[in-house]
Order: sequence, then C-alpha cells, then structure tokens
Amino acid sequence: MPNSQDLLFQRRRLLRLAGSSLLAAPVLGLIGCRSPAASAEPQGGNAPADGEWASGGTAAIGDPARFPDPFSSDLGGACVLTCMTTIGPCHDLSPLRSDVSDGWAGIPLRLALRVVDAQCQPVRDAIVEIWHTNYTGGYSGQIQAMCTNDENDLDKQFFRGYQRTDENGVVNFDTCYPGWYRGRAVHIHLRVMTGDYDADDGAQSSVTTQLLFPDALNQQIFTAQSLYRDYGQPDTQLATDGIVGAEEDFTPYLFDVQRMDDGVMFASKTLVIRTSLDETVCEAQGQMPPGGGPGGPGGPPPEGFGPPPDGRRPPGPPPGQRRPTSDGSH
Repeated sequence: MPNSQDLLFQRRRLLRLAGSSLLAAPVLGLIGCRSPAASAEPQGGNAPADGEWASGGTAAIGDPARFPDPFSSDLGGACVLTCMTTIGPCHDLSPLRSDVSDGWAGIPLRLALRVVDAQCQPVRDAIVEIWHTNYTGGYSGQIQAMCTNDENDLDKQFFRGYQRTDENGVVNFDTCYPGWYRGRAVHIHLRVMTGDYDADDGAQSSVTTQLLFPDALNQQIFTAQSLYRDYGQPDTQLATDGIVGAEEDFTPYLFDVQRMDDGVMFASKTLVIRTSLDETVCEAQGQMPPGGGPGGPGGPPPEGFGPPPDGRRPPGPPPGQRRPTSDGSH
C-alpha cells in the first residue's frame, strides 16, 4: 500500500496531465433563471444574505414540493451554447438515483437542472449525471489515488448519481455542498447523455462540464459553517481556477444559489446542449499557475493540486486523510 506522500505525488502529476488533455466532449450553455419565491433571490456571483445554513445532510431537505420553480422565466430564445470542460480523472460509474449522498453529513443541497436545446426547447429523457467530493474534499469510487483522501472510499459511490429528465427537461438531485481540495475552486462535475447510460470516460455526451459556486459563498461557508470550517479557506478562487480561471465572465459556470427559510441550499442551472455531435464547440479557458506550464484549454490545474496543505487544517490527520467526527463517524 503506497504511503500518503506517494499518493499525493500521484495526485499532483495525474491532475496536471488531465488538465492539459481534454476529452473530445461537447459544449453546454448555462443560463441563470430567477426564482419567483424563496427566502433569497438567486445569486449568480454573490453569496446569499448572511444567515445560518442547515446541517444534517439530505435528511434535512424535506418535501420536494416546497421548493420554488427556478425555471419559470421565459428563456426568450437566448439559448446559446458555451464551452465545455474536461471530464477529469475522478469520474466513475454512477448509480441511477436522486439522493446521491449515501448518508454523508454536510449542508443539505437541493440541485435542480434543466436541459434544453439551442432552440430553447426542453430535452426529455436525457441522462444527467453528477459527481463531486464530500465535505473533506475526497471523491468516492474506483478512481485515481489522487482523487480520494481515504482508501476505504474506493469501494463506495457517495455523491455520484444520474437521472433522466422529465417532460420539462428537468432533474432534481438531493446532495450536500462539496468540500475543496488544492488547486480547484469548489465545483460539481456534470455530464448529459442521450440514449443509454455509458459509464466510460470517453463515451459520447451532449454536455460534459463543471459548475462552480460563487467565491463569496465559499468564503462564508468555510469560515463559519460546522464541518467545513475545520478545513480552512479554499486556496483557489474562480479567477485562479485551472479550469475556468481565464474566462472573462464566470456567470455561465456558476450555479444560481438560494437559501430556503430553514437554511437548506437550493442551486439551479439551465444547460443548453448541442443536438448534433458535428456542431462546433469551444473549450473553457483555465488560469495558468505562476511560472506557466503546458498550455491548453481548461487548465492545467495549478502546481500543488491535492488535499488542503499543512497549516490549512486544524491539528489532526495529515493532509489527504479524513478527519473523523467526535463519535468516530464521517
């Protein structure tokens, strides 16, 4: 079994390679829609007004019918395809399900995604797949060692799942706000496919992308929120992110975020997908780390990619290992 230093070295090396070698995947367009009813208006670049976020994981999300419709606004024909991002090295098989948490703790997050085509028409029966880290910044699954911070998670599938869109092109997931790791802003991976689900990284898709959260929201959560604050502030913001940092406008890559009255987070986005694999695509531009390095769309991630560095966590397990709670659970 490799030691923690070996795993960290592998993680840095492979992520640099992944950032500079994008898969041949299509583009997406991302359109923010304002909600008619919620405790705070959606924010496409700022954190919602000060207040406590809920805890307790997806068990705290409650009745789905209580959430407002974030997609009631008329798109007005402004459905423009934007740029793709790399699928990354941390993708793995996803199960068919709406609650992807597997009981993990964290800020409860209701995630609403709408899929439309370039004519702003809903795409029915499309597969929408998501995957992201737990609050410690680690992924699950049979993935590269650099993607996980606990070897026991290699046989798990937490925070992975897919669903098919309804007649309105909409899917909803119950999940938790992600953690951070070195060299990346806080994000959720996403892929849209038509036909049958194919877990292969190189499978054809209508959209392969990553959606992120506003810097102000990340700062708020990692400063004050239980569980998350123990890991310190993320070392990477939108402007220095290896995937989207060189973009002039981050809005297409940001979730619209609201806080419900009970502190549950509600995030949404409209995804505009190409209808033909022959359509011309562009690629998101990442921010190069100081000192430069191999160029290329979407990255590569900055040097030092990996778990939060020494001094960014309180005393406890070394970087890359999970910090247990007081009762020994995660």
